[in-house]
Amino acid sequence: MGREEFWNQRWKALVWVGLLGFVLSCNYTNHGPLVPTLVKVLSITMTAAGFFTTAVFLTHGIMQMPGGGLSDKFGSKKVASVGLVIIAVGNILTGMANSYEQILAYKFITGLGTGSCIVAGLRYVPTFFAGKEIAFAQGVYGGTIVLGSGFVIFIIPQLLTIVGWHGVFYTTGVMAAVLAVLWQLFAPNTPTNGVVNKIDWPSLLGNRNSWLLALTQVGSFGTSIACGVWVNTMLQKNLSLDPKTAGMIGSGVLLIGIVGRPIGGLIVDKKWLTKKQVLIFAHAGLAVGFVWIGMVDNMVSAAIAILFSGFMTALPFGPIFSLAMDTFPKFPGVAAGFVNTFGAFSVMLLPPIMGSLVDSSGSFLSAFYLLAGVAAAASIGALGIKSIVK
Repeated sequence: MGREEFWNQRWKALVWVGLLGFVLSCNYTNHGPLVPTLVKVLSITMTAAGFFTTAVFLTHGIMQMPGGGLSDKFGSKKVASVGLVIIAVGNILTGMANSYEQILAYKFITGLGTGSCIVAGLRYVPTFFAGKEIAFAQGVYGGTIVLGSGFVIFIIPQLLTIVGWHGVFYTTGVMAAVLAVLWQLFAPNTPTNGVVNKIDWPSLLGNRNSWLLALTQVGSFGTSIACGVWVNTMLQKNLSLDPKTAGMIGSGVLLIGIVGRPIGGLIVDKKWLTKKQVLIFAHAGLAVGFVWIGMVDNMVSAAIAILFSGFMTALPFGPIFSLAMDTFPKFPGVAAGFVNTFGAFSVMLLPPIMGSLVDSSGSFLSAFYLLAGVAAAASIGALGIKSIVK
């Protein structure tokens, strides 16, 4: 299939990869709104609950570079298909679990699927949009990922009262199973190379962009998911909101990314700011936003702070991954996977650290100061990123 044929299918492909992003993210954040329930039912601490996120993002992170390499070799559509099946199996097994240890184990399985899918999606987009509207298209894909994460923060408290926590995992698992079938049947096909271009490891590891882009991914994606895991619980504890109201407000930190991530790409495509400038300014704003969230004392202020922070976390997505692929055009899937590995591992680490800070201090303030510090470090690091002229 020639380049023009891929280009002609780009909007159809974007719809399908958007569904992929939505479903995979529903399945790696579906435990977040269940934390208060699981803490009570399983008689565990907040710190222990944070390890649910650690479990899923450990294997999610491990799969980033292998998933990118496999996408370059076998085609991103095939890799995503396998990933969706793994997600479905992992979540259905989680729905059958009755102990803390079982949930942890099945979260490890789920992460293998989400990790494969997310990097396959990142590789899928430039197959159809390469060289044209790429930052915007990556932003749309990223927007659907946060849509799924935000959707579960909003809908799961409503769903919990109807189907219980076991039923929540069954529901999201079935979503993945259904999409696996539809994706395989109807999503546009991607080329298979049969081989992976040799990875120039000295170049990948020695290029400062690799590490600084990884830091910005930690500062935006990593902190946003960590925030999403705890924001509902914070609103319930600090502002005495009921779970449904907390879910409606808390979901904003991720749902705003539906528009924020495409806008980040649009800003770059229209040349209003460079990719580097977007990363600097967005992460600086995010640091302010997290401090603001930690200090809120009423529902209106909380909603505004959460939406502002969510918008700031969303803007960097397209610029981060288009810069990574521009820096390493011979192995773009691996480059995207390398950057996203660190975002995934930060999500593995940040929630339990935040839970520990809350357990020890009795307050969420220090936990959100931690996120602010990470975002500020990413803003400073972005000053050193080398722009790529194509």
